[in-house]
This record gives sequence, structure tokens and C-alpha cells, in this order.
Amino acid sequence: MKQKYFLRTALIIFINFSTYGQDDFETWPLSFDTSDSGISISQESSIVYQGKYSASVQVNTSTQGNTDWRKNINLTSGVTYTVSFKIYHTEGNVKARVYAGEYRNYSDKGSTGSWQTLTYDFTPTSTDTYDIGLRFYDQTGFDGSEVVYVDDFKVSVNWTGSSSSDWASVNNWNGGSLPSSIDNIFIPSGLSNYPTATSAVTVNSVIMESGTSLIAGSTFTGSVTYNRNIPTTQWYLISSPVGGQDIDAFVASEGLDSGTENNVGLSDYNNATPAWTYYQNGASGTGNFTSGDGRAIKLASQGDISFTGTIISSDVTVAMTSNSNGFNLVGNPYPSYVAGNENADGTNNILTINSANLTENTLWFWNQSTDSYNQINQASAAFQIAPAQGFFVSVTGSVNLSITEAMQSHQGTDSFQRLTTRPEIELSLSNGTATRNADIYYLEGTTTGWDNGYDSSIFGGVANEFAIYTHSVSNGSGRNLGIQSLPPNNYENMIIPVGINAEAGTPITIDAATNNFPTVINIYLEDKQDNSFTLLEADSNFSFTPENNLDGIGRFYLHTTSGVLSANDFATNNNISIYTSSKDNLRITGVQKGTAAVRLYNILGKEVLNTSFVGSGVNDIKVNDIPIGIYIVKLTTENGTLNRKIIIQY
Repeated sequence: MKQKYFLRTALIIFINFSTYGQDDFETWPLSFDTSDSGISISQESSIVYQGKYSASVQVNTSTQGNTDWRKNINLTSGVTYTVSFKIYHTEGNVKARVYAGEYRNYSDKGSTGSWQTLTYDFTPTSTDTYDIGLRFYDQTGFDGSEVVYVDDFKVSVNWTGSSSSDWASVNNWNGGSLPSSIDNIFIPSGLSNYPTATSAVTVNSVIMESGTSLIAGSTFTGSVTYNRNIPTTQWYLISSPVGGQDIDAFVASEGLDSGTENNVGLSDYNNATPAWTYYQNGASGTGNFTSGDGRAIKLASQGDISFTGTIISSDVTVAMTSNSNGFNLVGNPYPSYVAGNENADGTNNILTINSANLTENTLWFWNQSTDSYNQINQASAAFQIAPAQGFFVSVTGSVNLSITEAMQSHQGTDSFQRLTTRPEIELSLSNGTATRNADIYYLEGTTTGWDNGYDSSIFGGVANEFAIYTHSVSNGSGRNLGIQSLPPNNYENMIIPVGINAEAGTPITIDAATNNFPTVINIYLEDKQDNSFTLLEADSNFSFTPENNLDGIGRFYLHTTSGVLSANDFATNNNISIYTSSKDNLRITGVQKGTAAVRLYNILGKEVLNTSFVGSGVNDIKVNDIPIGIYIVKLTTENGTLNRKIIIQY
């Protein structure tokens, strides 16, 4: 997802949480009903807990009865509300105290120079309007004036998930009572159970921390704010997990980076160009995020982003196009996890449900830490797509992507790291600053050819200037594979073409890591150009500096064998691949030198092509005058003759 012309500036814009709680102090003037004369309140922008602003409270009197700061809030009888403030003491000679019906808990005045949480659980005895707020108390050493900063004021009914995921169970709510239609709900992170509402729900609002989830099995009335943590200032793929979030309002409040000209750090992928299209500074009337549509985002400063709207409680259909390359940027439309592949959910998952509309059963996820895309397919470990996560798919035409309610789930912290017992090889390519990977899985039921859903191409929506990949052992279609699945037997006879894209003059290293791989099988990298075999193991790799740009396959091959390979093993045709790279072109890879003869026969045995070439690693032969159909290719080299079946089609 390289976007070279987009530059980060030094402008730091913080993130707005205007719907986060009872008051986050982003909108001034404030709506407090009581502000005594012994305190003065002002907007603060340098010391904040979150967002752009906090409140600076200057205590100017030692008369405690003249330092109240409160607002009137409607609360429901019998419901337990968590009243919460973030407090920042500067000198430690003043205490803050919660007021909820009466005066309650104190802050720790000795904790200066950092934020602390001051809370109290309040259960009203009647449905009424209550004063909720703070009082400030002078302590020994108070000199008549001291500043206390306040941020993130919430009065909420807190989900605990103590017994289950059932929204309707009182045991899952703080205080043991269900929220009412006027209440604000808070769902914190780090819990074992997250809520599923199977019947209709009406609340005033729901605030969800990053990584939490909520499933609505019926009508869910009330605004929902989902916060997603963005831990760096690099690019991420996102999708709105709620409906109705206005894009212009989102851009105005989320502290996006600024780039060249009027570009802002929110972009969409246009597969007609293909290119990234950037939101323009000052744009208006853009409309709402489309459910299931993905975007790329880059913040000026790391932190949370916030989506506010209504929860989607139905299946989502995303319209897609193939245009120039078939890649579409989509995303999870729910504030819950969605199954990506069969290992996550055997039936209700993105790949299985949409298989007929995809060019291949692969999902591509941007990995900001490696500056590249990861492939996920049916051979991958269970993959749950998190709320607000965007990803790419490749489609066959103007078709729809279905993301259904049945795909939703809640996930714990360990849900993504499931152990596997299959043999695996991970090839790594490094140039000292960047690393790229290609995976080889050994699975029952797979073949040495193209296995849709178990083989995956590297992402092709952008140029891959630095990459490592493999090609199918046999009968492939020329795809550059980030994942290749092979049968878990016959290791000795499967030679894997390895492709590399790299610039000349830059030292590169190729490593191999294994998991559950047979200890008696060695892994060798063959270099046709240097006539060498290198054993890839824990303490050895293959390092070199290419004299020319590398772009494709034909030079390197991976061998898995129980024996020891040497120069005597080069006289073989086993690592030659023959396939149609397009309807007009026959590609032969692996013939490094010498003259080779090619004959093409139709299914009746009639010769339709007779030509020759000098081997150069990758050789192309034009077949544009040959009709569509099934043909046998007879290739004769210095090392012998081999036959392959190909299909020419439009």
C-alpha cells in the first residue's frame, strides 16, 4: 500500500470524542448547571487525557461549600450507574470529590503530574433528575490558588459480562440491574464475555472500547460509538462498524494527517485507475461511510478513532466491480468479529459464502509493521476479522460481497493464535530495512497445481517492488503465490519455483523457518545462475547482492530432500514450469541456458507449433494465432524431454 506522494507533516491534531461520555470537554461552552464562584473553569489544550481538550479547574478559595461543579442528569430507579472522571493534580494541595446524590469518593491528591480515575457506583432510589459532579477541597499547604485538570466525565451503566454474553441477564451488569431506555452504556475492554442482544433493545447510547464487541440479533435503538485504537502514525485499513457515520464529521474530529496539496489521511482505493483517491481538505457533502466499504487511514498522532452511528442488525451486501484489476477494498460492517475463513467458522465465513464471486479465495490485509500485505485463505489458521478492520478481495466482475449476521462472534484475547500441526515453511526475504514472506503449507487433499482457497497470490493491487513468492510446482497459471499448499508427502519430488523482486546493488538475504517440518528433510535453495545449492537451516541462509534487477521466477528453486544436493544435481528438467501467462503467450521458466525446442500438439495429435529458443530463465512464446483449446507441449532441452498439458482460452 505504498503511497509515495503522501507526506506526513509535523502538525499534531488530537482526536475528538464528542460523544464519548456525559462530557468530554470538546464542545465549549460547557453545559454544567452548577459552577460555584470559588472555582473558575477554562478550556485546556496542552494537558488532556483524550481528545483535543480537557477542563482546567482553578480553585480560588478555601471555602469548600463554594467549589461545586455539577450538572443535572436523568437517572432511573434501581439502575447502578458508574460515575467516572479523569483527574490530574498539579500541586497536591487540593482534593476532588465525587458528588452523586451526596458527596462520595475522593481523588488521591498525592498523585500529581499524571491522570487518575475517580469513580463511584451510584444506584438511585427513584427515577428523577440528579446532580452529578465534583467538589474541590483545600488541603494543608493550599496557597489560595491551584489548578486541577478534569477530562472524560461519564455517567454510564457498565457491562461486566460476569456470567455470560446475555444482554438481558442482570448478572452481566454492574450493580445487577438492566439499563433503561434513557441510559448510556459503557462496554470496557479486557472482559471474558461481551454482549449479545437477542431481542429488541432501546438505550440512549453505547460506548465501546477498542477490541470489544456487541452483537444485535434484533432491533437495537440508540447511538453506538465504537473506538478503534490506531497505535502508530502509519497507514491502516479501516471500515465503519456502525451505520450513519458522516465522513466529513469523521475527518474533522479524528486528527488525520495532512499531505501534499489538499490531501488528508483518508483514502479510498479506485480499481479503475488503479490508484488511491484521497479525501480533500475542506470537502463537504461527502455523505456517510457505506457499510462494508473499506478505507485507508493515517493519523497525525497515534490514538483512538471513533465511529458513531447505529448498529447494523441485518446482512450487509457490498457492490463491487472488477474494472482494471478486480481488487476491492471492503471491511467489517459490525461492532463484532466476523469469520474470515473455514477455520474460523466452517460454514458462515467470508471466503466460503462469496467463493463464486471471487477470482481466488483470498483476503488481503495490510500489515503496517512490514509495509506489505498478508494473505489469508482456507489453509490459514482461524482468522476473525476485527471490528473496524478493512481488507481487500478480488472479484470476477460487477458482483456483490455478502457479509452476514451469522458470521458474527465475540473473541477473547487468544482467539487468533491457534496451534497447527501441519508442516510449514516460511521463506523470508530481507534487504536490511524491509522483510517479505512467502508461506508453504503441507496439507492433505491439496495438489501440486493451483488449489483455489488453499493457494493465494500476493496482493496485486499495487506494484510489488520488493517481494518473495512461489509458483505452483506443476500445472500452475503463473500466479505469484504468497501461500502455496502442497501434499504432505513426496517431498523429494516437489521442486518449488521461487520468485524475487529486488533492486540491483542492494544486499538481500533469504531464510527459511519451519514449523512441524520432518526433521529428516533438508531444505535447499538452488541458484541456477551461480550453479549452487544452499542449505537453509537455523544457522545458515543465502545472501548475495544482485547485479541486475530481479523480477520474477526462473533463477531460484526450493528443494526438500533427505539427501545432500550438489552441482551434480543440476542436470534435470524437474524444475521447469510451462503455462499460459495470457491467451497470447506461453511461458516456460527454468531453462537457464542452451537451445530448447518447443512443439505444440492439439488433442488430435496434430502439430500446430514448432519453434525454439535460447534459455534465459524465463522465456515467452507467442501463441496468438492458435485457437482456444487443450494442447500438449513437448519441450526438448539439453537435459532431456518433457511433456505438459496446457489450455489456451480467452
